[in-house]
Amino acid sequence: MTDAIDRYVAQLADRLGAGEDTWRLLAETDGHLRDAQAALQAQGVESAEAAEAAVRRFGDQAAVARTRSPRRRVLGLLSGGWLVVALGFIVIGLSGLVSWALEAIWGPAFLAGDTYGVTYTAARCGDFLGFFPQAGSCAAAAAMHHSDEIVSERLAAGVLGIILLAVWLLVRRLRGAVPIARENRRMLLIASAVAFLGVGLVGFGSGALSVALDLVRGLAVAGVGVRLSDGAIALVAGVVALVVLARFLRHGVSAPAAPTPA
Repeated sequence: MTDAIDRYVAQLADRLGAGEDTWRLLAETDGHLRDAQAALQAQGVESAEAAEAAVRRFGDQAAVARTRSPRRRVLGLLSGGWLVVALGFIVIGLSGLVSWALEAIWGPAFLAGDTYGVTYTAARCGDFLGFFPQAGSCAAAAAMHHSDEIVSERLAAGVLGIILLAVWLLVRRLRGAVPIARENRRMLLIASAVAFLGVGLVGFGSGALSVALDLVRGLAVAGVGVRLSDGAIALVAGVVALVVLARFLRHGVSAPAAPTPA
């Protein structure tokens, strides 16, 4: 059965995040509180009441968490930011896979073809046809050129994201987890959700609107695949970030279990 001290230490752990230095601080905090509780019990105070009194005297968890080393807080924020950037690049890589699939199904023009009325100089057309002589026309060669760039650049971003994630995991394994304060975790989750959902709504919405307008005007649908793929993947990532954020905000804190010695 937990008492006020257990709940206090658990809430402090949630604010500080995981890490060896966090566990040391939690152990010291628990020790101080238990000593204060024992002293009150020796004066005849009941155990539960003594625990609550010890917690009140010790101070608010948020204030205690803020006394942590500013350097560690900055390192925690950098660690969380690194992870968010790595996952962002991986999301871009996934959009590259979706773009490649759209190109394979509906062709380069759907993915990245130029909109109605776009023209190129003879020299630029010669460049496109030089890259893709099998295209047969300047417009088709331009679409193939644009599609190739879109897919390759997004896949390269995905590879970069995997490398960044691997570095993050390796450092975490070799140096131990860097604690990320609760306030920073919440900020990173909110920023991720807003960014992904914003990009997703704009990208997918503009792509869907372009498809509708082209169909209404009787034009060939062109150049919308990249916006649809980017927007769809960003929306999925944004929804995932929202779910994680909601679970984080609703998460009930339980008493932490100390890490088992190696």
